[in-house]
Amino acid sequence: MKFVEIQFRSRTAEMEKLLARKARCEVKLEKAVAKVEKLNCKWTNEEHNKFMETVESVDGWMTNKEEIKKNSAWWDWVRARRDLEEVNEKIENASARLDKAQIEVDEYHKMIAVIEDAKRREELWQKEFEAEQKEWAKDGIDLVSRYNGFTPSGKRFTIYGNSGVTIRSRHCFTLYIDGEVIFTSGEFWRCYLNIKNS
Repeated sequence: MKFVEIQFRSRTAEMEKLLARKARCEVKLEKAVAKVEKLNCKWTNEEHNKFMETVESVDGWMTNKEEIKKNSAWWDWVRARRDLEEVNEKIENASARLDKAQIEVDEYHKMIAVIEDAKRREELWQKEFEAEQKEWAKDGIDLVSRYNGFTPSGKRFTIYGNSGVTIRSRHCFTLYIDGEVIFTSGEFWRCYLNIKNS
């Protein structure tokens, strides 16, 4: 497994954990909302500050149990909202990282597919070349690479494809035997016959 795949798996696991955490935060918020509504303390910050100015306290400590419950419920509600906002922000950031990781994995898989396709083409080319080698060997020609090898008498030959502007020249070849130009514009069958007979 490559780094991009490991990273994608890690990002996916991170997202799953954050989504599970969000579900827990939503449940916690529902409970906090129910509690503040039951105690009638679903206040804004200003309303909470006014409430705190009216509470009974000794040395800064609240003494009335009902007021303590309301204050505690309100803070639980505030924390639950903050936790949900925080996890939503983390999910948004993680989603961007996961999208980026997905793109990288897709690009990696495309690259692997191209490489595997090239390997298959290379294997196919090699099989074709080996079949061609066998065919040429029937006439005593030792084919070393495509259109390069030794004649039955042991002379080195090379065939080059012409890349001219006319259609005819694109189907013609130049033949060298032992470094000597035999012809510069002949069809393939003429190359083969010259190689076979030299």
